Amino acid sequence: MLKKLKNRFFISFTVVALLFVMLMVGLGNLTLVQGGALTTQSEDKKVRTLPLKGARGQITDATGIPLAYDQSSYDIQFTKDPSKNTSTDKAYYTDILIRAIALIEENGGSTIDTFSIKRQDDGTFAFDFGVTDVEAFSKRESDWRTNMFVSKTATPDVIYRDLRSRYRIPEEYTYEQARKLLSIWQEVQLSSYVAYVPVTICKNVDMNLVSVLEGHSDDLEGIEIAESATRIYPKDDVMAVLLGYMGKMNDNETVAEYKAKGYSPDDLIGTTGLESTMEQYLTGNSTEKQGTRQVEVNSKGKVIQELSYTPPKQGYDVRLTVDLQLQMAAEKAIKANVEEVYQKQYDMYYNPTTEEQAKKRESYDTELDKRTLKEGQETNFDKLNLAKSGALVVMDAKTGDVLAMANYPSYDANLFTNGISTEAMEELSNDPGTPLFNKAISSKGIPGSIFKLVTAMGGLMEGAVTLDTHIDCQKEYTKYVSENYIGHVPSCWISEYNLSKHAGLDLELAIAQSCNYFFYTVADNMGIDNVVKWGENFGLTKPTNIELTGEAVGQIGNQDVLYDPTKPLNEQKTSLPSLVRSQIMGYLENYGTELGVTYTEEQITATTDKLMALVAPALAEEGNLKLGEQITTVLFEELDITARTSRNRGWHNEINQSLQQLKWNPNETITAGIGTNFTTLTPIAVARYISSLVNGGTVYNAHIVDSVVDQDGNVIEEVQPEVYNQIDAPEEYFATIKKGMQDVVSDDEYGGAREAFKNDDGTDWKYLKMIGGKTGTGQVSEIELENNAWFVAFAPYDDPQIVVVSYIPNGYSGASAAPAAKDVIEYYLDGLEVEGTPETESVPSVNQIVL
Repeated sequence: MLKKLKNRFFISFTVVALLFVMLMVGLGNLTLVQGGALTTQSEDKKVRTLPLKGARGQITDATGIPLAYDQSSYDIQFTKDPSKNTSTDKAYYTDILIRAIALIEENGGSTIDTFSIKRQDDGTFAFDFGVTDVEAFSKRESDWRTNMFVSKTATPDVIYRDLRSRYRIPEEYTYEQARKLLSIWQEVQLSSYVAYVPVTICKNVDMNLVSVLEGHSDDLEGIEIAESATRIYPKDDVMAVLLGYMGKMNDNETVAEYKAKGYSPDDLIGTTGLESTMEQYLTGNSTEKQGTRQVEVNSKGKVIQELSYTPPKQGYDVRLTVDLQLQMAAEKAIKANVEEVYQKQYDMYYNPTTEEQAKKRESYDTELDKRTLKEGQETNFDKLNLAKSGALVVMDAKTGDVLAMANYPSYDANLFTNGISTEAMEELSNDPGTPLFNKAISSKGIPGSIFKLVTAMGGLMEGAVTLDTHIDCQKEYTKYVSENYIGHVPSCWISEYNLSKHAGLDLELAIAQSCNYFFYTVADNMGIDNVVKWGENFGLTKPTNIELTGEAVGQIGNQDVLYDPTKPLNEQKTSLPSLVRSQIMGYLENYGTELGVTYTEEQITATTDKLMALVAPALAEEGNLKLGEQITTVLFEELDITARTSRNRGWHNEINQSLQQLKWNPNETITAGIGTNFTTLTPIAVARYISSLVNGGTVYNAHIVDSVVDQDGNVIEEVQPEVYNQIDAPEEYFATIKKGMQDVVSDDEYGGAREAFKNDDGTDWKYLKMIGGKTGTGQVSEIELENNAWFVAFAPYDDPQIVVVSYIPNGYSGASAAPAAKDVIEYYLDGLEVEGTPETESVPSVNQIVL
C-alpha cells in the first residue's frame, strides 16, 4: 500500500515538474526572444479617441448676406506624451520645439506669445495677465502659480529662471527666444489635465509651411498639422462692434464652465458682441455638436490608422434684423456728420466770423483756463471735448427690430481673427473716438429736449396740461428763485428780443419751438415722481434686452439719482456726493488753518462723515435743509470748534449750503422736464421710446436677431416682437405730438431743425413733408461747443415704419445731428420706390479654397 502511494507521488511530481519547465520555456521565449518586438509593438500602438469640432455658424444680415463665417485653414499643434515627464524628456521636447519654431519662422510664420511673465523696459520681470483690476489680477496670478507648479511666493524673475531650467532651455538663449518656448510649455502645462489634447502653437499657416513640416514629420515628434477654421469678417469694419470678436478663455472659471459644455481649453469663444451673446448657437465645439475620430497612433503621436469616424455638426447660422445696405448707408452718414460737426466746432473756435462768436471764444477760454493740461495737450483747444464719435440707430417702429446700428469710428474686425497684436490693441484702446465701445447701447448722454416728448405725454395723461392749454413764455422760470437765490436761473433758450414768438403756445407749437418755459411749467405741475414714472413707462430706465453685450441703462434725475444716503459713495449714480464730501473736507482744513490748528486726516474724515450723515433724516422734510444746530454740534464734538465761533464766521451756513446740494429741489424738477442735469439716456432706449410715440403706444423690447437656422435650413429659434409696455393714451395725444415733430423739420417760422432739411440751393428736401423729428441739446458744461447733439426722427409721417436716432456726444447742438438722420431716411424712402432686393453675396464653404 505504501509503495503504491510513493509511485503516485513520484508520477505527480514528475508531471508538475514538466509543466513548470514548459512554463519557464514559454516565459523565456516571451521575454528573451519576442520581448523586444512585443515591447515595441506595445509602445508603438496606442488608441486615441479624438473629438471633432464642427465649423462655427455664419452671422448674416436680414437678406442672407454673410457678415461672419468660418474659412478652412491649417494650424500647427504640439502634443506631449503625458507619460514622459523626466528632465530628459523635457529637454528632448524642447529641442523639437526649437527646430519647429525655426522652420515656422523661416517660412514666414510665428508661434504663440502667451507667456505670463514679461520683461519690462528696466530689465526686471513682472506678471502680465492682460487685466488691470487688482482682484482679478490676484486671482489669475494665484491660479497660474498653482497650475504651473511654482512657488506661491517666488518673484517673477525667480520663476522665469526656474522655468528655463525646468524645460532645459539653452543658457545662451535670449529672453525673446526663451519666451517663445515658455509660451508653448505654459499652454501645455495649463491644459495638462486633458492628456493627449494638442495645443495650437501657430494658427492659419500657408500650404508651403504645411509641406515643409510634413517633410520633417519623422524628426518632430508631437508636431502635427491640423485642419482648422479662421473667422472671416468680409465687410471689415462694417458692424464690427456689433459682431464682436472671438478670443481665448482667460481664467479657470471660464475654462471650467466651457469644459462642462464639451469645449477644449484651446477653443476660442465669442467674447464681445453677437459672437458672445449667440455663442451657444454659433459654436460647433459643444458636446451635442461634436463628432469623434478613433485612431491608432505610434509612440511619436503619428496616426497609423483610423478605426472609426463620426462627423461633427456645424454650428447654427444666426440671421439678423439688420439690412446690410441700410447699415452701410448709416455708417457712412454718421461718419460724415461727426467729421462735419468737428470742423464746424474748429472753425467756431479758431475763426469766429461774428462779434458774438468772438465773445463766446473769450468765454470758452475763461472756462478752459480752469482746466489742467493733460498729457499730449498744449493749448486750450486741446482741452475741449468736441465731436469725435457718434451713433445712429434705425428701428422698425412696429416691431422693435433694429434695421441698422452704426458706430463711428469703427475698426476692422479681422484684426482679432488670429489674435490682435499689443500695439494694435493699444492703438484702438487709446483712440479718443473709442471704436471698441458700442455707443448705440453702452453710451449714456444728457438728452436735452428730446425728453420733452416724455413730459408732453406724461403731462397730458396726468392732467398737468391739456391740448387746449396756452402758455406765455417768460424766458426765466422764477417761481422757485428767492431773493437770496444763488445759482443758475432756469430759462428758455430764446432771446428777449424774440420772446414774442413764444407767446400763447399750445403743446404742438411748444414741441415745434422746443420752448423750455412751457415744459418747465408742465414738469412743475406733474412733480418729479410723475416725470420719472413716465420715463419708466417709455422704458428709458430699463434695458431694451437687445442681444448684444454691454447695454447700459439710463436714469432720470430725482432724489435717488442725486443722492441716495443708503448707498456708499462708490455706488452713487452721480459724482455729486463725492464732490460735496471733498468740498466739506476742504472747508474743515481751512477752518483749522484760520484757527491755527492742524487737524489730522482721521479727524477731518470722521467729521465729514458725520456731517454727511445729517442729510438722510432731513430729506423727508419740506423745504431747504436747516441743519445749522446739528452742524455746530458736530464741529464742536469732533474738532472742538465752539458754536459761537462757527456762527460768527458763518461756517455752519457754509457747510449747510454745501449739504443742500444733496437734496432734490423744485428747480431740479422743472429742469428734469426738459432732459437736463442728472438725466442720461442711451440711443437704443431713445429709439424704443420714439417708436412707441409714433406707433400708437406700444413700447417694444429691441431685437437685432431675427432667427437661428441649422445647416439644413430648419429654423431653430425665431425671435418675435416683445412688448415691454403699452401706453393707453387717446389717439389725439399721439397725433399732436407727431404733428409738433413734423413742424420741427418743416415749419418755416417755428421749426427748430428747418435749416437742416433744406437743399444746398435753399429749396426744400424732397421728403420734407414725410417725416417728423425733434432736436435735443444736452448741456454737459459751461462751454456751448461741448453740448451733446441728439436728433430723433420717424418716417413716413402717415404710416411710420422707421425711427432714426442720431447721437453725437459733444456735438454742439441738436440740429447738428440732423444730417445723418436725413441721409439715412432718404436712403430708406428711396428704397421704398424701387422694386427688388440687393444682390446677395455667397459665402464659401468651410472646405472650399478661396483664391
